[in-house]
Amino acid sequence: MPPIRLTLALNASQTKRTPLILSSSAPRDPALPNSCQELLFKAAKDKLRLKGKSSKWRIFVARNGLEVLGKEGWESALAEAETKEIVLLISAGEDYVGKTASSSSSAPKGNPDCSVEILAKAAFVDSISLDQLNTTARSLPGLVHAVGQPDLHPGTKFPIGAVFVSRGWVHPPLIGGDIGCGMAWYRTRLQRHQVEGDRGRKVAERLRGLEGAWRKKEQREAWLNWEKESTAGEEWDKALGTIGAGNHFAEIQVVEECAASESLEEGEVILLVHSGSRGYGGHVLKTFTGDGDSLEEGTEKMEEYMQMHDRACRWAKANRDLIALRFLACLEPGEESWVLGRNESDTVEADDVTAARANIQERKVVDIWHNNVERIQWPPSPPRSEAEATLESQTSSLSLSSPGPPSTADYAYTHRKGAAPTYNIATHSPLSVLPLPGSRATPTLILRPLFTPDNSWGAKNALSLAHGAGRAMSRHKALVSMSQKYKNPELLLQPSATSEARSNKPSGEGQWAAGKDVHGGTWVVCEDRELVWEEAPEAYKDVWEVGEDLVESGVAEILGWCRAKVCYKVRDEGRS
Repeated sequence: MPPIRLTLALNASQTKRTPLILSSSAPRDPALPNSCQELLFKAAKDKLRLKGKSSKWRIFVARNGLEVLGKEGWESALAEAETKEIVLLISAGEDYVGKTASSSSSAPKGNPDCSVEILAKAAFVDSISLDQLNTTARSLPGLVHAVGQPDLHPGTKFPIGAVFVSRGWVHPPLIGGDIGCGMAWYRTRLQRHQVEGDRGRKVAERLRGLEGAWRKKEQREAWLNWEKESTAGEEWDKALGTIGAGNHFAEIQVVEECAASESLEEGEVILLVHSGSRGYGGHVLKTFTGDGDSLEEGTEKMEEYMQMHDRACRWAKANRDLIALRFLACLEPGEESWVLGRNESDTVEADDVTAARANIQERKVVDIWHNNVERIQWPPSPPRSEAEATLESQTSSLSLSSPGPPSTADYAYTHRKGAAPTYNIATHSPLSVLPLPGSRATPTLILRPLFTPDNSWGAKNALSLAHGAGRAMSRHKALVSMSQKYKNPELLLQPSATSEARSNKPSGEGQWAAGKDVHGGTWVVCEDRELVWEEAPEAYKDVWEVGEDLVESGVAEILGWCRAKVCYKVRDEGRS
């Protein structure tokens, strides 16, 4: 029999291909020597430069997304290859990128004319991220615009640091499992001198009692139901008030420079909280994926997803508020308003809990979601007047589960996965400040979004900005390389830990020169050794390059920067 000819391509970067010829006598059973799978893996390594352990690699049929598994899978795939040209996709472990077998011929097609905007110029963006962005933009139904922010980096299947705008469809996987994840800034009454030098270490030592369940079920429900019922069930609610793992953190910062802002003052000490919906968002995602990942507007399933999505967003915001309360109870122990932040056995009435939730709002500077979907007017219109600079005519309410479809075709859904909104959902007005955190050894930039004719009143950037520096290394790569570089992870928890992304470059010049010379100076609380390496400063891009790309793109201006003094990740004290 003649040899079998097919094409092998990278799943995450499908433009990278190589022809492959398999002997018709090659064993179909992967367990046998010189099997078809073994030959394909060798080609993937030699020709496509696929990295990692082959035990984690996966193979898909490009046409339908079916995974090639075992002897039967190979027999089926190669039988098809004998009669037609096929493409097999090799994956390093990630899920199939593209349409799945569940997509029928009558299913809505992607939009090949979907516009794609890349805001990165100085900040490095790898080819996998760009392929994920472009493939997604043109394969999912309803997409009309996609934006890659300067912090763009690869996700498992869909990119992070991206925004997708769609008409008539919502795509839960674009948002991911941490629905409602976001950041909030809170003021403290600490003075700068209280967090400088060795005093910062003493502040870090005071940050205890922040892990594990907060108080009792009744108090958690009262906190969650402050303005609108937001409980998710005790299985999820018991994690309320905890930061979580990964890149989540709470950071005590000093505002070093801030120009023309009514929100922040130079020299004040603030708290930045980055956390989400903990396990609940992942539960929502799993509930609504499987039969097909795209939900059409107006269907019962789409409306059910929106209701649970909105609940997860409210839950996440309540979580950030409670994290702030618990931190302020440690930082300002004499303040009566924060007494409930401590896990004491005293009896607490529901009214006391709701009062504490209201009190924390007085310290809040800004609070945004960067993993969510929102219904907005599309394309955006100019503000009603430049003096008001309001987006009231451009956005709908937070709720995506409002009954019935939009009355006109002027509305669309923005899907944000690691992208900050440029407007306040509650007031429909532009945000005056946004945080752009770097790594724990580099500053957090203070941004102000811009709405101008040149950026089509926010359409260019899909009414969104970068949410952080973005990863320069995958977690696996960071764990391997940083654990070799820093045999003792304790070195990364001290102020001497630096960011090579900036420290290997010339000293800063011009505006914000002092901030560009910051390479470390942070006390870090993290008792998870692997997380210390995964989150090393070198694992992230240069936050100044990300911020300056936004400026260069005409979508934001830099108002100033904050210096991190204490970064809290996790303590091993009864974690949930």
